[in-house]
Amino acid sequence: MPIKHRLAGIAVGLCTKLRYNPNDCKQKTSTTEQRISNMDVKKLLKCPGAFADLTDPTLPAEMQVSLEALGEAYRQTASDLKGHSRQKQAVAKQFKKPDLSETERAQLKQSMQTVSAEVKKTEQQLKHLVRSAQDLISSSQDESELPGQFNPLTATLGKSLTFGWLENDSQAWAEFLQEHRELQSHYHLPAFSQAIQSSFGYETRVFGAYQGQQLVGALPITLIQSSLFGHNAVSLPYFNYGGPISRYQDVIAALLEQSDQILADTGAEQLEVRTTRPGLAANFSDKKASMILRLPSSQERLDDQLGAKVRAQINQAVRHHPTNRIGGEELLDDFYRVFAHNMRDLGTPVYSQDWFRALLNNKKTNSRLIVCYLNAKPVSCGFLCGGEYLLEIPWASTLKSANAFNMNMWMYRQILGFAIEHGYQFFDFGRSSKDAGTYKFKKQWGAKPVQHFWYFFRRDGAPIGAANPDNPKYRLLINIWKRLPVWLTRLIGPPIVKQIP
Repeated sequence: MPIKHRLAGIAVGLCTKLRYNPNDCKQKTSTTEQRISNMDVKKLLKCPGAFADLTDPTLPAEMQVSLEALGEAYRQTASDLKGHSRQKQAVAKQFKKPDLSETERAQLKQSMQTVSAEVKKTEQQLKHLVRSAQDLISSSQDESELPGQFNPLTATLGKSLTFGWLENDSQAWAEFLQEHRELQSHYHLPAFSQAIQSSFGYETRVFGAYQGQQLVGALPITLIQSSLFGHNAVSLPYFNYGGPISRYQDVIAALLEQSDQILADTGAEQLEVRTTRPGLAANFSDKKASMILRLPSSQERLDDQLGAKVRAQINQAVRHHPTNRIGGEELLDDFYRVFAHNMRDLGTPVYSQDWFRALLNNKKTNSRLIVCYLNAKPVSCGFLCGGEYLLEIPWASTLKSANAFNMNMWMYRQILGFAIEHGYQFFDFGRSSKDAGTYKFKKQWGAKPVQHFWYFFRRDGAPIGAANPDNPKYRLLINIWKRLPVWLTRLIGPPIVKQIP
C-alpha cells in the first residue's frame, strides 16, 4: 500500500479514536473563493493532516507545518477538556448522596470550584488556539479583502433572460440564497422582510431573473405606501443592504433595466435600489459609505492596532467604572430609553419599540442589544445584527450627558471585543455621509469605506431621489422636533418614521 494511503488511514483512525467525524478530515477546504471561517478552522484543527489537504495555494508549506502543530495542541487540549468535564460530572453526582456532612459538602464545593476553573481555563485555551490558527491564515491573505457581498463581480452570464416574480417565503428564493451565501447580505434573509411586514404592514416580493428555468439573479422589493413620499418600491428599506444579488454583473444590470416593468407591476411611483455596486444606472446617489473594519484574531491584537488616542479615550471611560450588558428583549426598555432620547436630540423621528422587538424575537435575524451603564443608569446602547462573517450595528445611541465620559468610545470597544470573541471576521460600523463627524469617528478605529450607490427610477422618467435632510423645509422640521418632549416624540414618531424608508 502506498505510504500516503497508509498515512490517510492513520489520520482517519485517529479521528475515529478521538470521536471526530472522519468525513470532516476528507473534506477539501478552498479559500481561493472564500476566506476560511473560524468554524472551518476549528474543524480542521480537529483532524490530523487536514491543513496539508487544503487546496488553497496561498498557504505556504511552513505555514501548514505551524498549523499542524496548532492542530496537535488543539486535539490534546480538547482531550484534556473532556477529562475535566468528566471530573466535574463525577463531583456533581456526589452532591446527590444522602446524609452528606457539612465538612463533606464543603470539600465537594471546593472540588467543584477547582474543576470548574480547570474547565474554563481549558476552554479559553481552545479559543486561543483557534484564534492563533485564524490569524496565521489571515496573514497569508490580502488585507483589503472584504465579505463577498462587497467584492466586485467579474463574471458575466451572456445569456438571454426572462423575468418574473416569486414570493419572499418561497422555496425557490430560500434555495437561491443558500446557493449564494457568499454573496448575500444578512438582510436578504426573509426574516427581515417578515419583521418589516409584521411591524409596518409592508409586503416584500422578489423580482427574479431566469436563464431558462434557473433563477440566476434576484431583487427583493418592499412596497411602501407613504402619505409623505408617495408609493415607493424599495430594495430594501430600513437597512443598508439587501438589494440585487447574482454571481453575474450583467444579470444585476439587467434586473435594474426592468425598472419600467417593476413600476408597472407594483403601481409604485418610484423604485429605489440600494447596493454597493457602481455603474448600474444613470441616476444615483453616492453620498453615503459604510465603514468596515477587518477584525484581528484576538482582543490583544485589537488593542495593539488601535491608536494611542483611541486607547486613551477608552481608558478615560474606564475610570468611571462603566458596565455593560449584552442580551435580548430583556434589555429593550433600557435600550429604547436611550435611543428615543438621542433620536429626539438629533431631530429624527424614532422607530417604535415593537419594531426592535420583532427583530429580536425572530432568531433568524441573529439580533441582540448592548446597553452600557454609568452608576446603574443606561447611557449608551446599540442594536447588533450578525451574519456569517460580519457583525453590524445599524442603530446606536449615547446620551449627550455621557459624552464627557467617553462612553460611546467605551461601548464600541466592548462591541468589537464581543465580535472577536464570537468569531466574526468583520465589523460594520454602519453608513455615514462622507467626511461627516460620524464618518471620522468610525475611521479612527481603522475602518475602511465601502461606497454606497442608491439608484432611483420613476415612471415619468424624472427621478427625484431620496429625501435630503439638508433641504431647508426639512431643516426647519428637524429643529422643531429637537424641542419636543421625549414622551411626545415616542408617541408621534413611529407613525412618521414608518413612512420614511
